Amino acid sequence: MKVQANESILRIKSPSKKEFSEIAKQYQPFIIEDVANHWDAYQQWSNDYLIKKCGNNLVPVRFYKKDFWNDYQNFAYERSYEPHKEIKLQDYINNDRTLECYLNEAILEERFPELVGDVVYPQYFNRKSFVRLWFGLASKNFTSNSSLHFDAEHNLFAQIRGRKRILLYPPIDYLSFYPPLEDATGALYGSKVNPDAVDLELFPKFPWQEKIEFVLQPGEILYLPPFWWHHVTAVDDNISLSFWYGVKIADFFWQKKILSVFFHTAPHYLYHSIFAGNFSFWNFLKL
Repeated sequence: MKVQANESILRIKSPSKKEFSEIAKQYQPFIIEDVANHWDAYQQWSNDYLIKKCGNNLVPVRFYKKDFWNDYQNFAYERSYEPHKEIKLQDYINNDRTLECYLNEAILEERFPELVGDVVYPQYFNRKSFVRLWFGLASKNFTSNSSLHFDAEHNLFAQIRGRKRILLYPPIDYLSFYPPLEDATGALYGSKVNPDAVDLELFPKFPWQEKIEFVLQPGEILYLPPFWWHHVTAVDDNISLSFWYGVKIADFFWQKKILSVFFHTAPHYLYHSIFAGNFSFWNFLKL
């Protein structure tokens, strides 16, 4: 079955903090233009520059297995990956492009302190963000992508280099996304569905018709509200930064829709956390 994507997503140019808040309270994702393209990171982060600045830094690289989706749909989330390996950044950049691997979720301040000054931290939230760097290299046999999942934080996802194809789904019904039950720290945020090849016989309740699809371009920032489901695929060599902001009680009054989504999602999360033997309600709430 061919699924048609809804490509409409709001774009706003260089919003003020007040303008950002007015738009974000609608609890819809949108793209911020004319902000990240002024950062030194956007202007300078070539492979040569990164090797010169921090080529000897050790970085966490995740290696994928070929049967990723079979493992994921069979509740074996952790078997889909090899453990992270620590390698030098220059070795990662200079690999022969036959490795199925991805530098993901590297904490910027810890792994790349030399690069912090190249980034202007967005000031749209009255709280500290935690920043992760994602760096994918085009491979001969592998395209880096994420499983379909949600995060329980506000996310400002800045595309520094290259492009990423992004699929978004609103948090309509937690169970209609068919979350795995194996791991309460990560897999409960994930779906067993491969959104690029949706099997509606196996997953009949999956809300495929709600899909929003677009390509995030270099220099653009995607604002992704908490609990929105997303699937990200690299188009080229790419670098992205995630600025995550934990949800606060005050957000329930500012982004009123978060409250209803939270109370719908939390009971399922708690149930499956207990089922998996890893109860972590406070980590989920991120207070």
